[in-house]
Amino acid sequence: MRRHRFLDVHAPARAALLACLVVAGSARAQETVPAQAGVAPEVVRLGDRTVYRAHVIVPPKTTVKWLQPEPNEALTWGERRARRATRYAGSVDHRAQNDTVAVEIPVQAFQLGRITVPGLGVQIGSGEQMRVHYLPTSTLVVMPVIAATDSQATLRDVHGPLGAPWWERVPWMLVLAALLALVATVLLVRWLRRRRPAPVRVTAAVVVSPAQAALTALQELRARRLPQQARFAEHAFHLGQILRRYLEATLGTPLPGDTTRELVARLESGGLGSEDVRRLAGLMRGWDQIKFAREPATAEEALRTETAVEAFVRRATGAAMAQREVA
Repeated sequence: MRRHRFLDVHAPARAALLACLVVAGSARAQETVPAQAGVAPEVVRLGDRTVYRAHVIVPPKTTVKWLQPEPNEALTWGERRARRATRYAGSVDHRAQNDTVAVEIPVQAFQLGRITVPGLGVQIGSGEQMRVHYLPTSTLVVMPVIAATDSQATLRDVHGPLGAPWWERVPWMLVLAALLALVATVLLVRWLRRRRPAPVRVTAAVVVSPAQAALTALQELRARRLPQQARFAEHAFHLGQILRRYLEATLGTPLPGDTTRELVARLESGGLGSEDVRRLAGLMRGWDQIKFAREPATAEEALRTETAVEAFVRRATGAAMAQREVA
């Protein structure tokens, strides 16, 4: 790196590294500051990269701002990197003497010959104390890539342009559109299959008479053997439901949800014989006592009520058939 000395403070020690002075760019800034600037390497080939390095030495906590390089058609400047370091008086008092503010900028030259690199501007201080200084210029020598006197230099054969790789030649947008269309088709087919109505199976309706339904329910109730298990309340509930459904289906006067009193009143006005009304009223009141009042019962009594209900259903069914035959 080429260095420039502006002030020789101690000749024996050759302290020119810290005594280089920068002359102020403005007319009113005549004071100098220790500075140093240059490029390394100083000799490069055309287009090769070199580094411009510079630093200034200022009192502690002084504001320093590096300016942008001056425009130059022969030079291309890169990204600037600045740093600051403090030098102390000694290891005991730790008092700062000066700050060294350095900057590095990569630079490339695209012009052959000797090129003058302008000194970088630096702004020192702030407010009324602000001064602008410019570092000294540097020299950069740019050599050709192949020397003119090199008779052994050979050039590579001329080749045509290389083709793009396969992943750049594939029309990815068309491929993506085709994949989306395929997925949409599959989803549509699955949706249409799910919406296809299931075939309706028509089965002949089996007509069951109220008497047959009641007798079948009685057989199922007997198979459960609830009285033998002392489950009298449950037995009374199911037996009452069988009788109520039969009366609702045959007489039509009782309504679902009628209490025992309401049901007896409807039976009396519905054309049922007084003897049958009395027997049925006695059965239903007895079942209410077992279900709600928890009245004690026996298996023999429960089985007799089953027989009484079955006898009533058969007798009522026989009487209805006889009336139809007479009619």
